[in-house]
Amino acid sequence: MDEMTSKERIDAAIALEPVDRVPIIPLIDYSVARSRGIDIATFLSDPDLSLSLLMETFDQMGGWDATAMPNVAGGLGLFPMATLPVKMPGKQLPPDSIPQFDEREIMTVEDYDYVIEHGWNDFTMYAYPRIGFDITIDELPEYMANMGGRMAQDIKAWEDKGVMIFTGAATIPPIESLALSRSIKELMIDLYRRPDKVFEAIEVMIDESIESTIGAQKMMEESMELGPRVAFLGASRSTLLSPKLFDRFVWPHIEKQTLAWLDAGITPMFHFDANWDSYMDYFLRLPPRSVILELDSATDIFKAKEVLKGHTCIMGDVPPSLLSLGTPEEVTAYVKKLIDVVGDENGFILSSGCSIPVDAKTENVQAMIDTGKNYYPH
Repeated sequence: MDEMTSKERIDAAIALEPVDRVPIIPLIDYSVARSRGIDIATFLSDPDLSLSLLMETFDQMGGWDATAMPNVAGGLGLFPMATLPVKMPGKQLPPDSIPQFDEREIMTVEDYDYVIEHGWNDFTMYAYPRIGFDITIDELPEYMANMGGRMAQDIKAWEDKGVMIFTGAATIPPIESLALSRSIKELMIDLYRRPDKVFEAIEVMIDESIESTIGAQKMMEESMELGPRVAFLGASRSTLLSPKLFDRFVWPHIEKQTLAWLDAGITPMFHFDANWDSYMDYFLRLPPRSVILELDSATDIFKAKEVLKGHTCIMGDVPPSLLSLGTPEEVTAYVKKLIDVVGDENGFILSSGCSIPVDAKTENVQAMIDTGKNYYPH
């Protein structure tokens, strides 16, 4: 087969069509700083530095097919909009720590009525002062505008290199937003004590999410030459629910979001951390050859392939433990297994699953990239 462009290779993988080799799209962030002895607080506070380190790493490792995100610094400004506090390096944490969610109740029981009446976006502004973020609500519009301008600048820098930005609009299912803002403990209580109220709020939230994400994705598509290729739907806490609760409060809204995106010409990428082994059959309900399921090592990616073979493109899944503690030879062997098994009959994108760990060995990441480029027996 003739050599494909990155876009051709990614498009073919999503459609489960033949490729010249597997597409490679690692999620690299904090490790590029730690590997150079730069503390995370400095890395996050300097967007010029973080962009240059990401691009330097891309060039030193010989590149890959698309960058998962244009930059890291500044993006954490979006976390307050999930109404969940974040402890930051150099502030609440030591300078070389990675950011950590501060798991506590921000949304109250009474706030369900506010969400139902006013919507989730309005609620995030209403509840913003409770978070204790160091940007006041009056300063927030200018901060968000500056962050948007910076993101556009970073996207252009990658496109000037001829590198596609893989993901555009990003959101999480409504139940995940509630699990963050209510806290897991309180949400679990709500699902049993006031399930109808939770469901009513979710119905409002999903319609709002669909409208806003489609609008954001279309705006990015119009302004970007090489991307974005997909929209991002992330989830992890949903798997804590029982199958009965999952069937009511999780899957119908994932499916509704997915079908709306597909109708709008948008490819969904499910970035699903945690263990989804019990839910693989659900993805067969979606149109075939139309979505990407990105898994981390908590889900058995090989069993996922057994279920979704010929139906869904799978992305992942070099484990963080292997990248941090393994050897290049062990990484190479695992990547070959991924390509042999998950790449069989097409429909596979090689990635790190979630982020490459902050303490990953550079030689192990290089082994992942090189093996993906040079090994393809199909």
